[in-house]
Amino acid sequence: MSGPTPPPSNDEPGRAVPPAGQDKQPGPKPWLWIGGCVVLLLVVVGLAIWAIGLQSDLDDQKDETAQAQQQAQQSSAEAEQANDDVEQLSDDVDEITTAVDDTSDQLEQAGSDAAQAAQGTLDEIKSKLSSLKENVSEALGQIGAADDDSTTDSSTTTTTTTTTGAADGSGP
Repeated sequence: MSGPTPPPSNDEPGRAVPPAGQDKQPGPKPWLWIGGCVVLLLVVVGLAIWAIGLQSDLDDQKDETAQAQQQAQQSSAEAEQANDDVEQLSDDVDEITTAVDDTSDQLEQAGSDAAQAAQGTLDEIKSKLSSLKENVSEALGQIGAADDDSTTDSSTTTTTTTTTGAADGSGP
C-alpha cells in the first residue's frame, strides 16, 4: 500500500482531491463555449434580420390591404351612385311613358272627335248637295216647263203675227 489517501473534501462529495501539482482537471476548452456562443449569436442576428424583413413585408401587405379597402369603398360608392342614376333614369322613363300614354289618349280622343266632326261635316255637305241637286232639278223642271210655255206662247205669237200681217199685207 502506498500511503494513505487524503480524505475527500467537503466541497464535492465523492470526488477525489487532485494531487498537489495539478490544479485543474482536463475538460472542455473555453474556445468551444466561445464558438457555441458565436454560432448562437449568428442565429439570433439572422432571426432578427428575418423578423425585420418579415415585418417590412407585413407592413407592405397592410398598406396594400388598406388601399384595396379604400378602392372597394370607392367602388361601392360609385356603384351606389350608378344605382341611384339608374333609378332616376327609370323614374324619368316612367314619367315619359306616362306622358306618351296620356298624349296618345288625347290624340286618340282628338282623332275620334275630329273623325266625328269630319263625318258630321261630310253628312252636312251631302245633305246640302242633295238639297242643291233637288233645287237644281226643280229649277230645271221649271225652266223646262217655262220653255214649253214660252214655245207655246211664241207659236201663238207667231201665229197671231202671221194672221195680223196677212191682213195688213205685210206678212209672209
